[in-house]
Amino acid sequence: MLWAVVAASLATAPVSGASQRDHADCNQAADRDRSIAGCTRVLEARGETARSRAIAAYNRGNAYYAKGDYDRAIADYTETIWLDPPSAAVFNNRGKAYLGRGDLDRAIADYNEAIRLDPKSVNPFNNRGKAYLGKGDYGRAIADYAEVIRLDPRNADSYRLRGIAYLYSGNVAKALADVIRASEADPTDAYSALWVDIVGRRNNVPSRLPQAVAKIDMVAWPAPVIRMFLGQMTPADALAAADDPDAGKKKGRVCEANFYGGELALLTRAQDEVTHLFRLAASDCPKNFDEWGAANVELKALGIAR
Repeated sequence: MLWAVVAASLATAPVSGASQRDHADCNQAADRDRSIAGCTRVLEARGETARSRAIAAYNRGNAYYAKGDYDRAIADYTETIWLDPPSAAVFNNRGKAYLGRGDLDRAIADYNEAIRLDPKSVNPFNNRGKAYLGKGDYGRAIADYAEVIRLDPRNADSYRLRGIAYLYSGNVAKALADVIRASEADPTDAYSALWVDIVGRRNNVPSRLPQAVAKIDMVAWPAPVIRMFLGQMTPADALAAADDPDAGKKKGRVCEANFYGGELALLTRAQDEVTHLFRLAASDCPKNFDEWGAANVELKALGIAR
């Protein structure tokens, strides 16, 4: 990733422009607002090289992306591309910002360029697969996840996502095999355990969730969603548990509570709740969440307009 390059570059950053403190603030990722302020000072200072300005624009773009400000992130990644030789990491991250904004075609175009620049990097393939899944292009999504798995056979995320793509393409058997592989590759991953349960029930396979929870952190989110599937919490309780003082985290958790509530309602044939919850997820989920694309696919499969 370019972050390692950033750290190395700071050691020789020009002192005639921004201060070393400005560069240090810009380079740290923990405090997004501090990073944005530091990067802005670097970008506004005289005497900075094009390389130094590119690093600052990239770092500020990452901070804006983390805050969910996708338009500013896109602007900064675009400036990075103008200032510095093309980088797969920058195109990949700008693609993620386009995806966050819901602009799937531009996201795919950036992932294509990232793959051209670095065909061995798994991230652009994985992210392009998510964009294709959001478009309902299951064949291309499956192909991208397969390439990630070829490059990184232990990539649990891509097994899970390929399993979801197989599920929505109608191949439930392959879907189950993949989500089981995902859970086996990372038994601590709550989302893989949830999808094993969801796909397994569609295959009339007994739930493995009670056994899976032994290796999952049942204190951290999304533990309430798992408890909902186990019948230990109501959907309303799981939604209440999604509350968080961080507005971004809360939005993501509410999205997941609604989407997985819809999946549970689908399994239990509570049709009115299915429609309501999937519509909420399709409407309110961050567009770079897997659950946003999946909710839209579920509504399409059910013949329900958003």
